Amino acid sequence: MVENNDFFVEAVAEIGVQQIAVHVESATHLDRTLSLIQAHGVKAGAALNPATPLSALAYVLERLDFVLIMTVNPGFAGQKLVPATLRKIAECRAFLNERGVDLPIEVDGNVSFENIPKMVSAGADILVGGTSSVFQKSGSRLENIQQAQKAIALGLAEREGGQWA
Repeated sequence: MVENNDFFVEAVAEIGVQQIAVHVESATHLDRTLSLIQAHGVKAGAALNPATPLSALAYVLERLDFVLIMTVNPGFAGQKLVPATLRKIAECRAFLNERGVDLPIEVDGNVSFENIPKMVSAGADILVGGTSSVFQKSGSRLENIQQAQKAIALGLAEREGGQWA
């Protein structure tokens, strides 16, 4: 998490990133920061920490290209998933659907092989793979990606079953 987001937008955009997420708690003027990101040709998203309410998105929905839900408190790798964030993913999907907004939901934090099916089932579209899955040392990168793909398929099957509806 960064403070003074606007200061970094141009430099980060210039290195060729495709998207930038801004933590709503760190943006003094979230709408302005999202507009600045998009003015640089980059997709703009709002990141919500585990305890940040979905209502923080209400007045910037038209500016968003995606929503990022943090499933751990930002700071360091290897943290355990905050259990309530699985429900938050599902509630975010419902929040967006109720407003007729079709945005991808990205999740970051303890995206493990165990948690991936739950996250996808709840409504996650984009997973940030880290040390809990893709970069786990117990398998090769290819093996880890294949295991993640299986976990995603399981989550999609569960999503179609309507566990979170």
